[in-house]
Amino acid sequence: MKVDELLEDLTDLLEDSKELPVVNKVMVDKVRISEIIDEIKANLPAETRQAKRIVSERNKILEEAKKQAETLISAASQQRTDMLESSEIVKQSRQEAQRIIFEAQTTSKKIKNATNNYVDTVLQKTEEALSVNLSDFHKKRQAILSLKNSAQTPSSPSISSAPSVNMTTASTETAEQ
Repeated sequence: MKVDELLEDLTDLLEDSKELPVVNKVMVDKVRISEIIDEIKANLPAETRQAKRIVSERNKILEEAKKQAETLISAASQQRTDMLESSEIVKQSRQEAQRIIFEAQTTSKKIKNATNNYVDTVLQKTEEALSVNLSDFHKKRQAILSLKNSAQTPSSPSISSAPSVNMTTASTETAEQ
């Protein structure tokens, strides 16, 4: 029998006992009460052990749940930290990429400007050299035309100088073509 049932029997026994008037006492069956108390004593350690075992199991379950909760919290915290770091790394990477692109564009502009300046300088020097050469060319042509015109005028024809002027004129005409 369980302790609960034995205590219920004991209560019933007391309620069914005869009351003594005036003294407010009851007469009980001493033997039967002793038997119930002995049974309670015999069953009490077993129930106490069972209750202790239940409490112990409950404590183990609570401890395990607590460890699992701590593990989940730790994992979630680590994941949050990783995500924040990853987010920060991505942010820093984007900033670094933008910085590199800006530097590349700046360097490209500097190189382009330097190249344009160099090409302009070379073209300017070439233009100046061509201008000088063209000016020299015009002077030489004028000189040749002057010689040609002076050779055709009847002033004093010189036989020895005429063929050399014609050759010069012919080479100039070939150069002009």
